[in-house]
Amino acid sequence: MSPENGQNESESPPTRVSRRIGSQWSRFNAWRTGRPFLGGILLCLGGVLITWVPMRILPDLAFIGGQMAGYLAIGSLFGVFVFLSGVYALYKPASADVIGVVGIVLSIFSLFGSLGGLLIGMLLGILGGNLCLAWKPGDEATDDDGSDPSVIDKAAARIDAGFDRLLGKIRLACRAGIERIKRRGIDE
Repeated sequence: MSPENGQNESESPPTRVSRRIGSQWSRFNAWRTGRPFLGGILLCLGGVLITWVPMRILPDLAFIGGQMAGYLAIGSLFGVFVFLSGVYALYKPASADVIGVVGIVLSIFSLFGSLGGLLIGMLLGILGGNLCLAWKPGDEATDDDGSDPSVIDKAAARIDAGFDRLLGKIRLACRAGIERIKRRGIDE
């Protein structure tokens, strides 16, 4: 082993390259799992498609002018913002839920300015935003079996117990009413 580069000189170059590629791939996988990767990529792809439609038409209408050019410019801005929300979701995964909502809203609004990227870009943006909303960091994605119930779970359990008591009282009242009706039928 040579002390200068820290590599074994007896290794063949393909072995060193495959080890280096494997190391980079594992670092990429670690980076990818720490953020809403698929949601961010779909938001970026949706933003590109949303921007592509008005950019194909806008140069021709820029010389003519009119209201249509303004709508197409707004549509292309929606596409750019959807793309940037995807980039931001990849850059700041802690705010992925807010970015998901922004991406969904901008994707829906793109329907008015650029036909939603022929609806395909809008659907990709909505799907990417939903994936950003659903994403949880690795430490939050643990199983809830060993943890204490949350405040919402406790409130839901109290409501469920109240409904059970109410249904029990209704059942008893119905049975008593049926018994009274049966007794009246026997007495007559």
